[in-house]
Amino acid sequence: MTEIAAPWTVNVASCLTLGILIGHPGWGAFVALFAGVLPMMLIVWGMVRERIGNHHVTEHSERHGLILAILALVVTALVVQLVAQGPVEMIALTCAAIATLVSVAVWTSMVGIKASVHMGVWCGVVAIFAVGLSPWWWTGLALAPAIAWSRMQLGHHTSREIAVGAATGLAIAPLTYLAVANLVS
Repeated sequence: MTEIAAPWTVNVASCLTLGILIGHPGWGAFVALFAGVLPMMLIVWGMVRERIGNHHVTEHSERHGLILAILALVVTALVVQLVAQGPVEMIALTCAAIATLVSVAVWTSMVGIKASVHMGVWCGVVAIFAVGLSPWWWTGLALAPAIAWSRMQLGHHTSREIAVGAATGLAIAPLTYLAVANLVS
């Protein structure tokens, strides 16, 4: 579960899915590139340079600079969408990703809790799709315990870090998505 629900794979899948569902697959692919593919390439580059130990970035100290770099990528995608007048739903999804990432950065760098990005992204995407597309998407939360279990079994997170990540995604992502979608439309 930890590989299937890795943040980059969930970001790619959710961006492509939303793009298709709203009739803008090109925008979905564009945001997937900046929210999933390029961040994973940054992680691999960090591993090659021996600045990051593994592709899940399990060391708390390795996350600070990486979060800022990923934030820069996602903000770049947002700017392009705004300038090119991309679809409201994709702009709202991108803003929700930024808000969630900033929240994780606060937990990581200021509070000192290594919030589970796996849980934050999974729960956040489920919540966004549930409030933005159909309540049936809430059923995706049924997989959250398996994702949490896999992260704890690997020793990558404590139950507290899992809970903080899940709560952050469930609260920040859908609220941001709805606020931006209503503001931009």
